[in-house]
Amino acid sequence: MAKIVLLGAGSTSFSIELLKDISTLPSLEGSVLSLVDIDEHRLHMAESLVTRYCRESNMKLEVHSYTERRDALKGAEYVICAVKIGGYGPLEKEREIAEKRGFYRGIGDRVSCYYGGIGAYHQIRFLEEVAKDMEELCPDAWLVQTANPVFEGTNYVTKHFGIKAVGVCHGHNAYKEIAEELGLDLQFVNAEVVGFNHCVWLTKFLYKGKDAYPLLDKWIEEKSEEYWKSEKYMDPNRVFSKDQLSPGAIEAYRLYGVMPIGDAVRSGTPWWTHTDFETKCKWYGKNGGFDSEIGWKSYLDSKVDIQERLNEIVESGKSVMEEYRPSETTEQHIPFIDSMANGNERILTLNVPNKGAIEGLPDDILVEIPVLCNATGIHNVQIGKLPYKVMNHVILPRLARAQSIIDAYENHSREMLILMLCEDQRTKSYEQAKALVDELLAQPWNKDADAHYL
Repeated sequence: MAKIVLLGAGSTSFSIELLKDISTLPSLEGSVLSLVDIDEHRLHMAESLVTRYCRESNMKLEVHSYTERRDALKGAEYVICAVKIGGYGPLEKEREIAEKRGFYRGIGDRVSCYYGGIGAYHQIRFLEEVAKDMEELCPDAWLVQTANPVFEGTNYVTKHFGIKAVGVCHGHNAYKEIAEELGLDLQFVNAEVVGFNHCVWLTKFLYKGKDAYPLLDKWIEEKSEEYWKSEKYMDPNRVFSKDQLSPGAIEAYRLYGVMPIGDAVRSGTPWWTHTDFETKCKWYGKNGGFDSEIGWKSYLDSKVDIQERLNEIVESGKSVMEEYRPSETTEQHIPFIDSMANGNERILTLNVPNKGAIEGLPDDILVEIPVLCNATGIHNVQIGKLPYKVMNHVILPRLARAQSIIDAYENHSREMLILMLCEDQRTKSYEQAKALVDELLAQPWNKDADAHYL
């Protein structure tokens, strides 16, 4: 049994994904799930779908719903945060403004929504409020952070508050795309994926105990060109894939010596592969890959389609289980909770304080690494040194960027936001950077951020 709070339960498809995982773990039977969302309509939808799912699957789960976060947090043991303040609308407007000033696809880590808008202000401020409430109402609970930016947000919370926090993402699983394309049986694949959230790398790749990178090298030499011309790769519906074996990913492998995994195919690949739509099509396939103007729109449209389908289920009374069969998903939130609450030991890939796991990084910085989870807590797998090219040219610059975002928030520094933008290769002058930062902060949804960054 566990007392679980889900912040942002109005993201109903994510709520159902968590239920699917709970349904596969009898050890969590009888747990309490508290749904929280400030949107009463979406909260009602989520509660309806969750309770019907439990009834149809005979799942013994106590379900509550709240519009007030503090009411749900009292006595909580696990707080899953899936809140995206303001949704995607303002972020897309900010992207349009940036593009007019010469910044194709906006500013930030390839996909600017990682930061939650200019300076990640709204997301960090929200997490600050949640952490304060948790210190008061459930000081022993775990914050399970899943809304972006996981890296900056979770680092900020662990730096400033006494609560326990862990970042959760599923991007590391994308190494399986490589293994499957190489024709490898996944049960014999041993992969180690490490780095920072959305910037992880395949540092160990074994098949039946032997190094599998030579198999990848052979595939690149003999089959890659054919693959990039195939219907499978050119299928426009692949915008939802992470393009694990795209020319852009292989270019990063050529440069740094190990493969980028998941979102690192975007955030860790060279800037010159992202300069315009035609260039993105060259490096990431038809429609320019996941974060192009076409690929990203398809992703946002798919979220609308999912929500409409869930609305239809609620209004029509159709079976929820027909749409969402009980099964184990690729999410790690519920397995993590099960390990902590019930002592069921498992290896997960989570964002946790480094504590020496990766040499050359501060102990208190959160790294995404394999960890052993059981009743005694979280135990880091020792990684050692990362390949020096990845460390010097990707990891350390990414750490500096994250630290700058946090420092700018802590010091109310507009100047630091401008200086970060000055580091962008597209910036032509300080005046250009300042004008863009000022314009973004002047937008009505950024009123509080404008007052915060002096």
